[in-house]
Amino acid sequence: MVSKVDTSASGEMPVIASCGAWKQAGWFLQRIGRGWRWHVGGVDCDGGRPALKQWMHVVATCDGRALRVFQDGVKVAEKTGDISRARWSGELHIGQYGAIAGPEFQTIGRVAGLRIYHRPTGEAEAAALAQAKPPQP
Repeated sequence: MVSKVDTSASGEMPVIASCGAWKQAGWFLQRIGRGWRWHVGGVDCDGGRPALKQWMHVVATCDGRALRVFQDGVKVAEKTGDISRARWSGELHIGQYGAIAGPEFQTIGRVAGLRIYHRPTGEAEAAALAQAKPPQP
């Protein structure tokens, strides 16, 4: 998943995009604590330093063995684990966690250029994608 994000204000644990549930099938990307959480198939990959009121480029990728998060073209988190390949039967949600709707999971701000690939994104590609300018409001 690739996206430009500008969160002007958000809930406690805002979810950028979600197509799954924590410790279950599927995936989601959220800001949690002072970092990102990229969750895929029961595995959490935490890291990075999301900032408020500025554009950030975020790439969250999974190659089936490892999860990685890139912020502005730089790898900020990596985690290997036993990733469940079970499919999520629910919907895709942007700016909200789909499993539980609530203000603590809402992203207030802008998400632009969201792309979902059916392949992993490597370091060189993440760095090149980060060079693109965000769309103007």
